[in-house]
Amino acid sequence: MAHVQALTTPTTPGQPEAGPALSYSLPPPPPDLRPFPVPRRRRFLRVSWFFFRVIVHVFVFDILCNRYRLTRWYAQRSGIVRYQRIARDFRRLAARMGGVLIKLGQFLSARADILPAAITDELAGLQDEVPPAPLPYVLKTLIAELEAPPERIFAYLDPTPVAAASLGQVYYGELRDGRSVAVKIQRPRIDEIVEIDLSAVLWAVRVVKNYPLIRRRADLELLFEEFARVLREELDYIKEAQNALRFRANFAGTPGVHFPEPYPELSTRRVLIMERISGVKISDYAALQRAGADRAEIATRLNRTYLKQFFLDGFFHADPHPGNLFVRIEGPPPPQTNGVKPGAPFTLILLDCGMVGHLPPATMAVMRNAVIGIATNDAERIIDTLDRLGIILPGADRRPIVQALQIVLRHTYARTQRELTNLDVEKIFDETEHLVRDLPFQIPQDLIYLGRAISLVSGIVTGLNPDINLFEETQPFAQAMLDRERHDGDWLEGIRREVTALGQVAATLPRQMDAYYKAANRGDLQMRVDLTRLERGMRRVERATNRLSGGILAAALFVGGVLLRINGFADEAFWAWGIAAAAALWSIWPRNER
Repeated sequence: MAHVQALTTPTTPGQPEAGPALSYSLPPPPPDLRPFPVPRRRRFLRVSWFFFRVIVHVFVFDILCNRYRLTRWYAQRSGIVRYQRIARDFRRLAARMGGVLIKLGQFLSARADILPAAITDELAGLQDEVPPAPLPYVLKTLIAELEAPPERIFAYLDPTPVAAASLGQVYYGELRDGRSVAVKIQRPRIDEIVEIDLSAVLWAVRVVKNYPLIRRRADLELLFEEFARVLREELDYIKEAQNALRFRANFAGTPGVHFPEPYPELSTRRVLIMERISGVKISDYAALQRAGADRAEIATRLNRTYLKQFFLDGFFHADPHPGNLFVRIEGPPPPQTNGVKPGAPFTLILLDCGMVGHLPPATMAVMRNAVIGIATNDAERIIDTLDRLGIILPGADRRPIVQALQIVLRHTYARTQRELTNLDVEKIFDETEHLVRDLPFQIPQDLIYLGRAISLVSGIVTGLNPDINLFEETQPFAQAMLDRERHDGDWLEGIRREVTALGQVAATLPRQMDAYYKAANRGDLQMRVDLTRLERGMRRVERATNRLSGGILAAALFVGGVLLRINGFADEAFWAWGIAAAAALWSIWPRNER
């Protein structure tokens, strides 16, 4: 291979190869090494069984129990303990089995903004504490991919992995030309493991996809296909090297942000060789404090780094869990000035560019409009953005959604994250429930990874600095976007559109007012009523009446069965109880909410 020859010194036949030797001897994989075991059927059943138990748990405790006042109290009081137990079981299963389960656990563990600490703490170990694959299988993959023994490429290769992730593991080494490198090697047969896990997740998706509240808001199978596509792309390390080079070009003029340099000429689809970096994990708060780093400044830089990717570059790192984010301290803190102790200078390092997202220019333009709306507390502008992105269901009435968002902004705007965690959520829900009772939102397929990245970054930023005010953070960025649009000449087009719209209004308004007053004088004004809300309300009343009737029937049959049993009619009592159970099940079974 060309890349092997570039790192070795040419030799003549019969002469030993020149250059430094390995500083120790790597054990070659045994010649009779059996294929890495992947119990396909058992793995599928174990993963499917876990998801099945979670689905049943959610249905019983969070759907059925919440329908009735007596059981709702228990379901709400026991929620944290129940889901902490589920998180613990999931962490153990994911740590044993790896694959897609690790990815899911990493996503949930970083959601400190919406999940309780009891749950995120349970899953935190999945960020970078995955058991490594056995060394003989890893060496077999390395030799097969590079088509050469390690000593022809490396002057040194540490056999102990420094990180083990869901799809691969990383080793430190040194090339024959003296460059310190990190070597990322895929886990053996990980492509087969991913396909098994995806089939189990697809089974769970097909079980829950037709639940009315889910079916109206997302095509789960399309979302799953997008998830599977990106995950399969992540298995191609050549693509990951290309992504890293693009990120380095995008941030070439941004100080304090670094993506490690990949070496594509040395890499293959299953082995990636890149620049070695060092730093402190972004969630290791104790180590950051010892190094003198300012966590608030780290949170701000991370947030702005992703704002740039989302709204200016249109190309973003879609896997920002804490195991992929590091802080490199560049020196001691500067001296204190004006009573303020500054933090140590640092560089934010982003690893693992396998999972990325792309945003077309049209989507970015719409999203920039949302950022400006958030920074200026403009509910109409935010809802307009959601509508143009396809997040609001077609045909939904925007007026109550705008009113609900105005209420939410009244309680949340210009608040810090710490203040937001202490909000009276029940009060906000009581004020907005009648406005958006039907939750007219859906999840567009092409925004799934954008939403994932935003949520992960939000959780990490909140953990770093609970007092951060994300509304204030967006204001300078929104101003920069407005300045950029003006500089590019877009503001002229915006003024032209506004003038055209105002001209149309000015031309038609007198005629419309004349028609309005004439109709009022004739008594022809009509009121338009939104019958869809009335119909939905009638359907809810009808369903409640049916459930009440079923409950009364079930209670009567149960009491009748008791009386039959007391009087010696055991068989008849059994049938009465069976019919009572069927009537009770019919009364609580979820109806179609459309």
